[in-house]
Parts: sequence; C-alpha cells; structure tokens
Amino acid sequence: MAQQRALVVFFLALALYGGYVFWRHLQNYVSTDDAYVGAHVVSVAAQVSGPVAKLYIRDNSPVRQGQRLFEIDPRPFKIAVAAAKARVAERKAALVNAAFISERTTRMAAHRFLSSVASQTAQTTVQTDRAALDAARAALAQARLNLRHCVVHAATTGYISSMNIRVGTYIQEGTPLFALISSERYWVSANFKETELAHIHPGEKAHIHVDMYPGHLFRGRVESISGGSGTVFSLLPPENATGNWVKVTQRVPVRIVVLNVSPKWPLRIGTSAAATVYFPNH
Repeated sequence: MAQQRALVVFFLALALYGGYVFWRHLQNYVSTDDAYVGAHVVSVAAQVSGPVAKLYIRDNSPVRQGQRLFEIDPRPFKIAVAAAKARVAERKAALVNAAFISERTTRMAAHRFLSSVASQTAQTTVQTDRAALDAARAALAQARLNLRHCVVHAATTGYISSMNIRVGTYIQEGTPLFALISSERYWVSANFKETELAHIHPGEKAHIHVDMYPGHLFRGRVESISGGSGTVFSLLPPENATGNWVKVTQRVPVRIVVLNVSPKWPLRIGTSAAATVYFPNH
C-alpha cells in the first residue's frame, strides 16, 4: 500500500514538473497563424507615350535587373532628336553672327561711328541668342532622354505579374501597366495579439511555415513592429460613437524577414503562413 502511494506521489510530482517545464517552454516563444508573405512590388510604367513595338517578356515570367521588358516605337523620338539637333545648330549660327555684329558695333561705337545705344542693342541680342542656344541644348537633352526611355528595363530581379499589354498597345506616359514582384527580399507580416508583444523585439529569431510547403522550415528574423494595430490603417477604422463598447484584443503587424529564400521553394506574395518568434532569454 505504501509502495502504491509512493508511486502515485512520484507520478504526480513528475506530471507537475512536466507541466512546469512545458509552461516555461511556452514563455519562450509566441506564435500566430495570422501571417502572410510579402515582397516589394514595382508598378511598371513607361515614361513616354506611344505604341508598343517590341515585347521581351511574358506574364509570370522571371526577369533579371536591367533586362529589357518592352520597347515603344522609337521613330517619332528619333525625329524629335534630329529636329532638336537642327535647332541647336541654328541657334549656334545665330549666336556666332550676333557675337560678330556685337564686336564690330562695339569697335565702331568706341570710335564714335555709332552710338552707344546700338552697341548695347547688339550686346542684348548676343545675350538673347545665348539663352536661346541654352534652351535648344536643353530641348536636345530631353529629346535624347525620351528616346532612351523608349526601352523599359526591369528595376529589380523578380517575376512579372498581371501583364495584359501586347505589341501595338498604345501606352500612356505614367500609366501603370503591370507589376514586377521583387524576388530579392521576402518577409512575412505576422499579426500578433497586443498581449503578446511585450517580449518581441527587432533582431529576435523566428521560424516560418508557409502553407504551400508544410514540410519546409523557413528561418526568419524580426525586422520591425508596426506603430499601430491593423485596424488603425484600414480604409474605414472602427469608431465607437454610441457608447456600446466591447473590448477586443487588437492585432499588431510584425515584419519578419525570411533569411533562407531558395529557388527550390519559391514564395508567392499574399499566401498564408504561420510564424513563431523566440525569445529564449526571457
């Protein structure tokens, strides 16, 4: 009987110790399955208007930074460059002629063959022609820049998404055309309860499980914590104007950078994930 009682006491103590160890373990991390994969998204737009002459990509295709995406018909811009060059040559000739006349008029005025008013008028003409030449050179630089902008390049390495342009599509300057999702850096926006934030700090390590790859572990690091809850930045933030107030635990986005991004496990923005942040020194 005493032996049985001792066994009961032993197993009860063991259970209590196991429960304490488990409780202490729970104090060293927090988890949430309210998390989503994110990355930088570049909205691609042309800096000049015109029809698409060449297309170098397809929707959902990978691209490298600096790679050509598409080209706008350059012919009108080449004509504009040629016209700007002619205008510069014309203004140069006018300035040379005005400078020659001004110099001769100044000499004649010095010998009192002409009035000083004529000399001043000639000098004003030189200044006007010089300003016109500067403007013509600026117009030529802009025309050359517009010609270079006919070819649109990838701003970052990543994937094309939501592309619906074709050869012949007329492009308006500055109009967003499709998205370029950067593959150089991914993160997870994990929404933790406000009661779980006390021990979460930038730099702490994290583990990430993405629903697409349930057997693969992504390593992460806490990069930053949002300055407000998710509801604060929503399109219609909640307000309590009636006095019928019910306290609801808010969630605050925590950005966790993915450290072991791999082409074998490509990530997709907006997909679901689960995140666990560890703070073993707590």
